[in-house]
Amino acid sequence: MRTRWVVLVSLLSVAIARAAQPRPDAVPADTIITLQRGGCEKRCAVYKIMLFADGTLIYDGQYYVRKDGVVSTKVDVTAIKTLVDEFRTAGYFTMQSQYGYDNTTGCQSVRSDAPVAISSISTGGVAKSVIHHRRCVEPALDRLTQLEDKIDKVANSGRWIK
Repeated sequence: MRTRWVVLVSLLSVAIARAAQPRPDAVPADTIITLQRGGCEKRCAVYKIMLFADGTLIYDGQYYVRKDGVVSTKVDVTAIKTLVDEFRTAGYFTMQSQYGYDNTTGCQSVRSDAPVAISSISTGGVAKSVIHHRRCVEPALDRLTQLEDKIDKVANSGRWIK
């Protein structure tokens, strides 16, 4: 009988240890992804999006949007995981902190009117944010623009802004 208890306790401790280990495909619990779109002279939509590891999405529409105010909903957690992977693939953590905001050095050309996009990610104990004034035209910024657009796609923000 004692042997059964030892085996049972051993199996239980192994199961608990496995459950406590983070799965490699899991989104780190501290993950927060944000996107804030700023205004422009031509009435660009102004809103904020926050995405959390558990799939919680918070949208805050401010100006020139279909839906003013705060909306809370859920998105698929696998979409959050994919988005975190895309931040890494795009080299987001090694990007500059701002592009075209306080100066246009490095911009191939400059548009007269374009909105600002501020993106950020905090995941697995590391964090980064980038201010991107979209007046700065530079092919190297295409991956940042695509990443900003992917945040919008995961959030399905078009339902509130268009």
